[in-house]
This record gives sequence, structure tokens and C-alpha cells, in this order.
Amino acid sequence: MKTFLRLGQGLLDGLLGAATGFALATLSFVGLALLDGARVGEAAGFGLAVGVAGGMMGGLIGLAVGILDLGLLGGALAGLAATLAAVVFYVFVLGDPGRLGYFLRESGVIFLVLGLPAVLTGVVTAAIQKQIHARRHA
Repeated sequence: MKTFLRLGQGLLDGLLGAATGFALATLSFVGLALLDGARVGEAAGFGLAVGVAGGMMGGLIGLAVGILDLGLLGGALAGLAATLAAVVFYVFVLGDPGRLGYFLRESGVIFLVLGLPAVLTGVVTAAIQKQIHARRHA
């Protein structure tokens, strides 16, 4: 019974993480694109695409936070691990063995755009989970 409750909490936290990750990644990308001189429509369009990737990462982060009952630091580390996994995916799936240095340099954009939102997604999800848990057992 306890396993099913933990799984249910994990799914709820996964949904929360997906929404948080989507919002934070979209805002991060749009803000950075506008500061870089992109047009508003272009920044918003690409921001939504980046937001979908951030939402998928956030869903996995939230699932990990909920099922493993990670705290604030654990949520931050889960966000960092998800960012590193995205960089590895980018470099080795899209990369060319002869041009790995180029892809490693270009992966800095992933750290910039998805790193902080992923870490914040883990922290926010863990904080909300902690509040929900405290209210249930109060």
C-alpha cells in the first residue's frame, strides 16, 4: 500500500515538475533571446519549443523527487543530473565523432538555458512536496 502511495506522490510531483520546468525554461529562453536581440515572435516561438524540452526534463525531475522522497538538495541535484543528461544526449546523439569539441562548446547553451531552470524545478518541486507532506501529517 505504501508503495502505491509513493508512486501516486511521484506522479503528482512529476506533473508539478513538468509544469514548473516548462514555465521556467520558456521564461529563461525568451529572456535570454530578447536580451540577445531576437524578435519577440521568434523568441516566443523557440521559447515554447525549449519549454517543451524543459517540461519533459521537469517531469522526470519531479518524478524522481516524488518517488525517491528527495529533499531540497536532492531536488537540486536531480536538476543538475537532468541537465548533464541533456548535454550528454546532445553531444553523443547529435554530435559527429570528428567534431565532438564543437558540440561540447555548443552545449554551453544547454547549461545556460536549461541548467538553472532544471535545478530550480527540483528545488521548487521538493519544497512543495515538503509542504504537502507537512499538511497531511499535521
